[in-house]
Amino acid sequence: MKIRKSKMLLVSAVLLTLAGCSGGKDAATKEEQVLRVGIDSELSTADVSLAMDNTACSVMSQVGEGLFSFDEKGEAVPALATDKVEPSKDGLTYTFTIRDNAKWSNGDPIKAKDFEYSWKRTVDPETASPQAYYFEGIKNYKAIANGEKNKSELGVKAVDDLTLEVNLEYPMSYFQQLLAVPAFFPLNEKFVEKTGKEYGTTAEDTLYNGPFTMEGWDGTNNTWSYVKNKEYWDKDAVKLDKVEAQVIKEITTAKNLFDDGQLDEVKITGEIVAQEKGNEALKIREVPGTYYIQLNTKKDIFANLNARKAIALSLDSKKLAENVLNDGSKKALGFVPTGFINQASEKDFAEEVGDINPTDEAKAKELWASAKKELGIEKTEVTILCSDSENAKKISEYIQGSLDKTLDGLTVNVSAVPFNNRLEKSRSGDFDIVLGGWTPVYADPIDFLSLLQTENSNNFGKWSSTEYDQLLSEANKTYANDYEKRWDVMKKADQLIAEEVPLVSLYQLSEAYLINDRVKELPFGPLGSVYYKNIYIEE
Repeated sequence: MKIRKSKMLLVSAVLLTLAGCSGGKDAATKEEQVLRVGIDSELSTADVSLAMDNTACSVMSQVGEGLFSFDEKGEAVPALATDKVEPSKDGLTYTFTIRDNAKWSNGDPIKAKDFEYSWKRTVDPETASPQAYYFEGIKNYKAIANGEKNKSELGVKAVDDLTLEVNLEYPMSYFQQLLAVPAFFPLNEKFVEKTGKEYGTTAEDTLYNGPFTMEGWDGTNNTWSYVKNKEYWDKDAVKLDKVEAQVIKEITTAKNLFDDGQLDEVKITGEIVAQEKGNEALKIREVPGTYYIQLNTKKDIFANLNARKAIALSLDSKKLAENVLNDGSKKALGFVPTGFINQASEKDFAEEVGDINPTDEAKAKELWASAKKELGIEKTEVTILCSDSENAKKISEYIQGSLDKTLDGLTVNVSAVPFNNRLEKSRSGDFDIVLGGWTPVYADPIDFLSLLQTENSNNFGKWSSTEYDQLLSEANKTYANDYEKRWDVMKKADQLIAEEVPLVSLYQLSEAYLINDRVKELPFGPLGSVYYKNIYIEE
């Protein structure tokens, strides 16, 4: 499947990749190439088996690399693999060749066994990787996850030092895109085993194989640097000497630092975006992503379907996007965002499903009254868990106000905590409502839909539906080779989410940045992280 990119996205990509009239880096660049960036949340881990949130995955994409990476169109292009490959005739076996000049930052050669070790470590239930489910299509993953087989039986094998063979359970048209995700990056077994539980907890306890290495991160601080990796196989293409990263949670602070020339790149949201319209430094990255709230169905109040429906109908996605955020975000039609195109019909998945995310305050009041009667309550109190960033607090306050106004007897509190605390509480189920979002890892609606499978580690609200799980099984396995039937099954799954309301889609997001015009060759594609590999600074 392919992702549709709007005209604005294409324009943004062009603006960000202009090299100017000077002819490139050698013509007029700073003596030391340093990029200074603002990041909106702290780093949770540098372990590719455990990285799941956007910040961690972005960091891993600067200091690590897999068989593939994404280009500005969202296509998978060879990185540590020498080429894209064709699978076997049945679509179940892929054989990759590893570059013979690829090295770890300590000088060790990167070998096929580093991928085999990494993947088997990630799927090991003892690792408790939140990314393990990405391996579901690989042979024996499910049995390993269920404790029925040993991790050694995962369908990946180092045939020799530079040949990696992967066997699948069912064909996956997006498989090579999936291999650009940090979960599929290699790991150096000797280093990881020597470091043990400390691996990925500090910059010093991590080994790197990407364009940069990391310095200055002690596991808790909010500043660190990426430094050019002298052992990187494509080091001649890396123009930056260093990237200085700083966590800044207040958008106004980030903008002030940018205006003062202390930062070259910052993400902005809300009214700041509106204020900057017309500013050439403003760049919009349109991604098919959804911001939403998950409801903890293990709590009595949200185990009740009428209560969940009442919550959903009380919130106005269009109003939130256009009036509250005003940053280019738009109404969410459903959980799966617009942008995924049917190759046969050329129709958009979400548009085909239609608007299944309505607002109806009168109906919400009616359903809420029924829920209270069914639960035997007159009043109740819930708390929205969110990160302590400015944008997350603003969104939570909008939800709080809408629910307080519409649902009689409901008191809504907001608990804004540091990002890592929010992740920990989400994973442990210590919440009533949790605010989060998802941007696609690969170009297929199943990337969103799989988040709500019963056993998925990102199904924080613990919603479970046999019907839903069966639909996804059919999409992945039964109709893996029948494109149209698979598409129809996925649409049914998206509609079931709207009917059962394990989560409420708040808006379809876009990302807004202020970029100093000295920054050249910064491509913003629809998939993956923004890579700093090819950037340079020009005076």
